[in-house]
Amino acid sequence: MSLVAWQWPLAPGEMPRGPLLQAAEQRQVLRVGVRSYPRPSLGQEALVAEPDELDSQLAEALGAYLGLKVQLQALPQSGPLSDGHVDLVIAGSLKLPVEADRVASLRDLPVQYRAGALIGLRNAPARPVRGQSVCLAMGSPWAQTLQQQGAELRTYVSSIRAAVAFMAGECNLLAEERNSLQALAQAPDWRFYALLPQTLKASSDLRVYLPVVDRQSRALINAALRDWQARGGQNRAWELRSNALLVDSLKIGDGLVCH
Repeated sequence: MSLVAWQWPLAPGEMPRGPLLQAAEQRQVLRVGVRSYPRPSLGQEALVAEPDELDSQLAEALGAYLGLKVQLQALPQSGPLSDGHVDLVIAGSLKLPVEADRVASLRDLPVQYRAGALIGLRNAPARPVRGQSVCLAMGSPWAQTLQQQGAELRTYVSSIRAAVAFMAGECNLLAEERNSLQALAQAPDWRFYALLPQTLKASSDLRVYLPVVDRQSRALINAALRDWQARGGQNRAWELRSNALLVDSLKIGDGLVCH
């Protein structure tokens, strides 16, 4: 009977680094491109973009896994990403260089955040989603499902901008995570709206890209993603995002401006 030696999975420090992460280690900084946008504020205040909660939480977790400081950089809302701008891109719905390498997509949302939902006018007649306009945030995990159902998607830089556009009548429906919509529906400003019975299936959660193909760096980032998910980081990030959407909505209800 032969004995096979058990090999534990490699620790982060033991996994080989590709050129991208080697360069990041030399500077001791991981540059991560994230969605960023201004939050509701007083009209006279300067516009300061803040990173998306999901993106920033994951970026910090990746840096901690790799033992590197994290530098968050706002992604352009349109147009290509400039070469050498970042080491990683999180959830960027923008034009990437042709050689961009998709690292991973976290397809399994935390259990309580798997279901997307739609909200519309409370007394509107029931009709299929096909042909209706739907407001949703850039990088929404429910966009693919809505496209398959024939909806007319109108994408905004953030969830709060999508919500404001919906309330302004720019879309028939608003698509968002169900827990978030249930919380919004309890607010006084949302008393004229109601959740629809449909459940939207998420095609993916966060998407991570390298600006160039780098297999070794990709394998290490994949390991970091699995670690973040296993430790509950993905769940906590969704909780932060849901809370931020509710707080931003209340600020708008108090008369602050959503730029």
